[in-house]
Amino acid sequence: MPKKMPYKGSSLHVLDLVCSPNFEPIMNSLLEGSGFRLATSCCRRPCGRACEAEWGEYKLEDYLRKHPIDRLPMGLDRRWWIPHDGNRPNWDLLCHISKDDRQGLLIVEAKAHVGELAENDMKGAPEKGNPRSEANDRQIRQRIVETNTALTKLRVGEFKLSADSHYQLANRLAYLTKLANAGVPTVLMYLGFLRSPDWPHDPLNDHAHWEGVVKTYVTAVAPWAFVGSTFDASNEGSMQMIVQGVNPHGSVEHSLKVL
Repeated sequence: MPKKMPYKGSSLHVLDLVCSPNFEPIMNSLLEGSGFRLATSCCRRPCGRACEAEWGEYKLEDYLRKHPIDRLPMGLDRRWWIPHDGNRPNWDLLCHISKDDRQGLLIVEAKAHVGELAENDMKGAPEKGNPRSEANDRQIRQRIVETNTALTKLRVGEFKLSADSHYQLANRLAYLTKLANAGVPTVLMYLGFLRSPDWPHDPLNDHAHWEGVVKTYVTAVAPWAFVGSTFDASNEGSMQMIVQGVNPHGSVEHSLKVL
């Protein structure tokens, strides 16, 4: 049975974005100030509407296996986040980026309305009596503890990431930290689709509103000073988290523009 095209919201807007003939200048504008640009061969995923397999989100482990970068020629160890089969974080958009001929990675979390950024999101409970599920749960929680320790050492404030609240942010920052410490310059972008026609009652009104929504969400468990700054990591890696907005109104080809 054919997969159903995403009918609204951030999933559909991401497909519109990657299909736009202006994708490269739009993304480079969004990356302005980070020091990075899209790589000549950016290996963006998703890459369009033509293939049904492209309509979903991507696991970073699978992406890096197909599109490796210099510092991770073998990709990311699939056992790093969980030791057994189970749910790994999915990403809305993944791209290769570059700076001074060095390869980096752009990892994107996209939202189209306020309600998508839920403060009370928490990791699902492990399957009772299933040793593998329980082992996965323990390791995820340990990875988040390690992330708190690593990020708090940056001296911008205390990180209180948890699997029991703001879990999506916790796993995003865990992956950002892991990649940076593996020597990969990495940019985590929270991308808001502003004034989405799909969400007239709960929209992201403009960039200032979107940034305020993210700030409220982040500062419950992490210092806002972390956002917008670049931090060096091991093996010439680096990490930064940025917040950007793009307007999806009208035809994709002519009206996607950075605000």
